[in-house]
Amino acid sequence: MSKSKGTRYTRQEREELLALYHQSGYTVSRFCAEMDISYGTIKRWLGRQSTSVSLVEVATLPPSASSSLRVRLPNGIECELVAGLGREETLSWIRGLKSC
Repeated sequence: MSKSKGTRYTRQEREELLALYHQSGYTVSRFCAEMDISYGTIKRWLGRQSTSVSLVEVATLPPSASSSLRVRLPNGIECELVAGLGREETLSWIRGLKSC
């Protein structure tokens, strides 16, 4: 999906590339090198994406040995929250992770 300098990406192309980036686990630099995309372009898209992310309401499950909440943020940070956390504590964790 390499494009020459000055060529614009469609919205669908941007969304597909950002999805691939998030799934890849690569750093931005490595992803750009692999996909032959400008580092500045991806960083700009990621900046726009992070400003459009909003928190959603979280419902907690009753505590059990097997229930947990796995959170993966657009920046690649992952965290697993154990069962039994209250709604406010869960939201606090998510907000803290989002600021990373």
